[in-house]
Amino acid sequence: MRTNRQEDFLEECRSLSLTARLLLALMIFERFCVQKGIVHTEIEQFVEYLWQWPAINGPDEFNPWENSRPHLVNYGLGDEIHKEVLSNLEAKGVSEQSFRDIVSGVVEILWGNFWGAPDDDGSFRMLRQVVEAAKVDPLPSITPFKFSRFLDNSGWGQRPTVSDYTFWKACRGYA
Repeated sequence: MRTNRQEDFLEECRSLSLTARLLLALMIFERFCVQKGIVHTEIEQFVEYLWQWPAINGPDEFNPWENSRPHLVNYGLGDEIHKEVLSNLEAKGVSEQSFRDIVSGVVEILWGNFWGAPDDDGSFRMLRQVVEAAKVDPLPSITPFKFSRFLDNSGWGQRPTVSDYTFWKACRGYA
């Protein structure tokens, strides 16, 4: 069940770029893990890997980055979860299905747009899936990401400066 707070958040995210949607979904995932007490090296690798995305500049950086993806990215694309992660989820009372909904939503915001035309509606659906499955409170602030709009750069938003990227990363701390 969606709350008014979730709907307001999503409405504000509607104009955001794919990159901004990814980072907000990733922040929601991080908050979900903190709120549920889920800790695992695969989660840390997943988060750190996806936070590298805004700094990737061109195919010389993209190909090595994409080829080094951690297992949870593949899990988000349909692979099985590793038993150690599943045991951790079960110990915290988190269903594998809700965890998959969140991880696949985060992953599909990005991977669903790499090799085709940017999918505004599809990526927005994935962000909605993350918001609804995670049920975190508070949701992250979208203010730092407002300049990164879907209308710019074929859906990817303006390229963030080093200062923008540094600020975005600083915003990820749990509130």
